[in-house]
Amino acid sequence: MSRQLPTSRFLSVLARINGAPTLEGVLDVFKESLAEVGADHFGVHFLPRPEDRLEDVSIAWQIPDAWRALYLHENFCRHDPAFRFARRTILPFDWASVPYDPEREPGMTQVIERARDFNVDKQITVPVPSPCGIIGIVGIAGQRFEEREHFKPILHVLALHVFHRLEQLIGRQRSKAVRLTNREREVLAWASEGKTAWETGCILNLSQRTVEWHIRQACKKLGATNRLQAVAILGGAHDTLAQ
Repeated sequence: MSRQLPTSRFLSVLARINGAPTLEGVLDVFKESLAEVGADHFGVHFLPRPEDRLEDVSIAWQIPDAWRALYLHENFCRHDPAFRFARRTILPFDWASVPYDPEREPGMTQVIERARDFNVDKQITVPVPSPCGIIGIVGIAGQRFEEREHFKPILHVLALHVFHRLEQLIGRQRSKAVRLTNREREVLAWASEGKTAWETGCILNLSQRTVEWHIRQACKKLGATNRLQAVAILGGAHDTLAQ
């Protein structure tokens, strides 16, 4: 992308992403676009729970091999500022500029300092919102990513389209192989409307515990770690929920 990207070209990039039939096709367009703004690393992830490791919630991840190995070995996602701050905003933010307390949060200091060692600290993080709240992030980084503030509005839109297209394709793949019961579809449909398990139970005349059980079963079938992920996976497969 040039510094002054023509609107028609930007729309063409989004159209290519939304029309790509495979995960690899989406990522190829994404990589081409990022290279033009000085970024060559990225991560597309669902938000992890405290007990999750990043490999459990990642959709796509292109970073230096040594940084990946260290990140996974040290389980840095527990202290990664991207995941913590993404829960507080819907706007993209500069990863290394997230406020934190070095004395009370030494783990966050370690993540940021080690990221600098691998030249992945120049990063824009884009939270991905849904009716249920923030469900994921897209991180974009690069050693030459000096003009990231200038490109932030473009990267914001680009990242959201990439995330949602990837989740659509994942949802279609999994929905072909997974058969949810009518009740599991119902509870996920209400979850997509932002209803809690208790509220869904009132609507469907079920106990909260029963609703939670159906959600767990649906998550297990879909390979999701929580109900937000399950809803996101099926976000592009509306026919699955409607069947």
